[in-house]
Amino acid sequence: MSISFFRKWLSSPALPASCPACGRYSYAHRSSGGVGVVVAAFGITASGFAASAVQALWPLLCGIVAAMFFYVWHWHRTRLETLSPELVSQARKTEAMGAFALLIAFFLN
Repeated sequence: MSISFFRKWLSSPALPASCPACGRYSYAHRSSGGVGVVVAAFGITASGFAASAVQALWPLLCGIVAAMFFYVWHWHRTRLETLSPELVSQARKTEAMGAFALLIAFFLN
C-alpha cells in the first residue's frame, strides 16, 4: 500500500497525507512542485515556437503531452517529509489563524 498521487499532490503540513501502512503523517514540499511547473511551461513555450515555425499544430500538442507527462512524473518521484502529530496540530492552528485574518481583512475593506 502507498499514498496515492493526488493525496501526495494535495498534501501540506496542515493537511498531510497519512500512510495506510504505518499511519504516519507526511507531505511534499511546495518548492519541489515549482520546478515541475517551470520545466513544463518552458517545454510548452518551446513547442509553441516550434509549431509556429513549421506552421503545424502537432509540435504544440506533442509539447503539451510531454509537459503533462513530465509534471506527473516529477510529482511521482518527489520525496515526502514526515511530520509529527504535534507539527500537524501547529500547522493547522497557523492555517486557521491565517484564514481568520484574511476574512477580517476582507470584511473590513
